[in-house]
Amino acid sequence: MFLKRQTAAAMLTLGFVLSPLLVPENADAIPAFSRQHKTECSTCHTIYPELNEFGDAFLKNSYVWPHKKKGANQPSAGAQGGEPAGNEWATISGLPQYVPISLTATADLAYDDDAFDGNKLNLSTRSLTLHAGGSFRDVAGFFATYNLYSQGGFHTTSAPFTPASNTNNPPNNDPDIDELFFVWRHALDSPVNLKVGRFEPKLSLWKKSNRILPVPSYASTTYLVGISPFSSDATEDGVELNAVVGNRLFVAAGVVDRDGQDREDGYGHISYKFGGTTLKGEEPEVDLESDSVWDFLSVTCGVFGYWGQNGEINNGIAQNLNNFRRIGAEADILYKRLHLKGSGSFGRDSNPTFSVARREVDSRAYTLEGEYYLGAPINLVPLFRYEHLDTGEGGTKRFIPALAYSPLQNLKLSLEYIRSNAPEGNSNTAFASLAFSL
Repeated sequence: MFLKRQTAAAMLTLGFVLSPLLVPENADAIPAFSRQHKTECSTCHTIYPELNEFGDAFLKNSYVWPHKKKGANQPSAGAQGGEPAGNEWATISGLPQYVPISLTATADLAYDDDAFDGNKLNLSTRSLTLHAGGSFRDVAGFFATYNLYSQGGFHTTSAPFTPASNTNNPPNNDPDIDELFFVWRHALDSPVNLKVGRFEPKLSLWKKSNRILPVPSYASTTYLVGISPFSSDATEDGVELNAVVGNRLFVAAGVVDRDGQDREDGYGHISYKFGGTTLKGEEPEVDLESDSVWDFLSVTCGVFGYWGQNGEINNGIAQNLNNFRRIGAEADILYKRLHLKGSGSFGRDSNPTFSVARREVDSRAYTLEGEYYLGAPINLVPLFRYEHLDTGEGGTKRFIPALAYSPLQNLKLSLEYIRSNAPEGNSNTAFASLAFSL
């Protein structure tokens, strides 16, 4: 939800409490992959945790090393499915040579001049998250995120007649599993991958952590309506089929098992990439004698849809049901060091307040973001984000200029300012963040 004057400090702290779910772990940006494949973090990232084109191909190939990236150091035999001499045991057993575990930590500072409780400066926002990920030969991939610690508490114990127990999201202030899934690659010798477990359904072009600024998350995918706990980027228990078709087309469809009801949610995604590195990691051929804009330009367009149902939980059964849907369209444009993103989502909820007197609500949200990577040795990214949200209670706009700096490939410093214009009033918040992964 957007920051609002009366609750600006609380909402800001909530953003920090969510940070262990929003930083590199969900973007699968963990140093375990760098160690396993003996390559730099910059092979898959611009400024961590944002993925570059090759990193996106690695993700879509279920953590199996895709086509060789030109200019990157040649990975070892183990990085490409085999093992160096003397490690035949790993090849035979299919086990990774290294224990694929990483740790992410964040520390944040926030200043809110309009804090309703008078506490303008907030220093107590910290998180610690454990990650594991990798592949068994080229047959299967896996990923897990375990929230070890995060400061603050915003999820209370669910009592009867409250919707909190139907969120399918673990409490952010307690040790719990955020993601845990397995991917059977090219199931039954087909191009289709089968994903099973707890994961973020493939709707958006970007996972919620695949951004230079994961907090606050994009309004177009993270917004809530009424007291319904559903958001498009929430992790859920489900089964998904996805595939890369013809190097540039990506399709995904799945079902979600929601607690307390006898029906499943369903969703779908389709996207196509024009120009640039293919979804299998192959860089385009460049004619050195004749320049073309497509030597430097890539455009990815995608659409998604989600149809589901939730309700008020009473004795384990969902009541006063809310039927909802989200439909969205997105675009990702990369030209040299300039990166533009656009996302729009439209929704309809039949009963988002879970009341006996049902009231239908239409919602819409837009996000536009532009960033420019200055490159080494500066390693600085200035960016600007604009967002608009309307959930039936008046429109809210948010303006976010920011700077991100990465002195090391696994370390990021960011500074951002948030100007929020809402029907309840305006708010101005600034915060700085330090994040690292090892």
